[in-house]
Amino acid sequence: MSALWKVHIFLLMASVLHKFPTVVCKENTDSVQERILSRLLEDYEKRLRPLSGISPLLVNATMYVVSIGPVSEVDMTFKLSLYFRQFWSDKRLDFSNETVAKLVLSQDVVDSLWIPDSFFQTETESYVHDVTKKNIFFRLEKNGHILMSMRVTVTSRCPMDLAYFPMDVQKCVLRIASWGYTADDIQYFWVQNPDETPIQISDDITLANFQVMNLTYRDFNRTLTTGNWSTLEASFVFGRNTLYFIIQMYIPSTLIVMVSWVSFWVARTAIPARAALGITTVLTLLTLISSTNANMPKISYMKAIDVYLAGCFLFVFASLIEFAVVCYMDQQIPVKKESQKIKRQIDKSRSYEIQELLHSDIVLIRKHGAPSGQRVSSVNDIEVDPRHYYMQNNCIYPEEHFVPGSNPTENHHGVGVESFCAGCTGGVSGHGHNPDPQSRVSLMGHIRGKIAGNGCNFQMEDVGAIDSFSRWFFPLAFFTLMFGYWAFYLSRDYQM
Repeated sequence: MSALWKVHIFLLMASVLHKFPTVVCKENTDSVQERILSRLLEDYEKRLRPLSGISPLLVNATMYVVSIGPVSEVDMTFKLSLYFRQFWSDKRLDFSNETVAKLVLSQDVVDSLWIPDSFFQTETESYVHDVTKKNIFFRLEKNGHILMSMRVTVTSRCPMDLAYFPMDVQKCVLRIASWGYTADDIQYFWVQNPDETPIQISDDITLANFQVMNLTYRDFNRTLTTGNWSTLEASFVFGRNTLYFIIQMYIPSTLIVMVSWVSFWVARTAIPARAALGITTVLTLLTLISSTNANMPKISYMKAIDVYLAGCFLFVFASLIEFAVVCYMDQQIPVKKESQKIKRQIDKSRSYEIQELLHSDIVLIRKHGAPSGQRVSSVNDIEVDPRHYYMQNNCIYPEEHFVPGSNPTENHHGVGVESFCAGCTGGVSGHGHNPDPQSRVSLMGHIRGKIAGNGCNFQMEDVGAIDSFSRWFFPLAFFTLMFGYWAFYLSRDYQM
């Protein structure tokens, strides 16, 4: 055999010897893990927890939040997708005398071991992801320490106080406990690691209407009628983003109110234009209020947005009422002017008779004397309170001297210019007496008060003054109230 052939044979044998130990080692490793697993499961009783009858089992936990949302006001719930990890020790699975450091077990093997029966107390719906297989990771270390991680999506209850909506801050709590083991059997704790917190939130989480303002956690024992239960609690504080509501609700409602003020500059004779403007703004604001509350729960108290929209509706409705008042008065003034013109003509035709009758009464008073010794030299000296008088047979009588006649249509309460002008100065057929001079004085005082009162009645000669007043009063009142609104709600302390 030549030297070249010897070299080839040597290299071939060296190559085979180089690969053979690796194959043998791998086969030996697989056989060791199988042997360890078979030995561990041979006498294992999964119906008993570790340290059963000895001491409570300590279960540590961490949580990594993958996504948050939606946070629903209608259902008062919030949704989380997270990796929930639990750590505990089971000395029955100790294989410290073996060379293998750890075992990563499949779901089939996990079903043969005892695991904590942890559940989410505040959940309304939850599930473990199972695509492509059930998302559960189980790692067993040689000293019996176990790590189990599962990917879970939880929809949890979140009672909300919406009094400050949409400037509200909500605190949503997620609680975890054992389903069947009390605190005497299992104690839950958040993992205390100085390098990281037990609850972490992914950096790429974004919420549509909220932002996570704070996150707190604690572990405690919760007392129920069935005993004390060790509980883990994670509290998420969500602050609502108000920009959406400012754009979609606050600004449109404010502009609708300002549009309603345009009617103050429209001529009051343009009734169709002002009516259409007022009704349109009222209906538009009602539609905005309805759409806002359509996606909200049916609660028995007012929200901050309800207060704002109610104030806007009040101003829009007041603008419509102002138009109705102006329109009514504008229609009534011509009628009043015509009535006053006719009245002035009647008064002018009877003024001579009135002056004569007043003069005769002054003479009568001088003859018989005024009440309580009062001297009367002119009509302006009469200082008496008017009383009720009645007229019959063209004569005016005080109430205490009046005898009803056969014709009741001639009886009238009070005394006016028309009835006084028909008064008598002599005896009355059937009665045979003159009215008491004291009563005549009262009658004259009553007439003077009626005449003077006609000049003091309020008359709105210029209806446009109402519009002029509304042009500055409505904006001033609205923005004053809105300033108070924002000052009140934005000054609230949101620390929770």
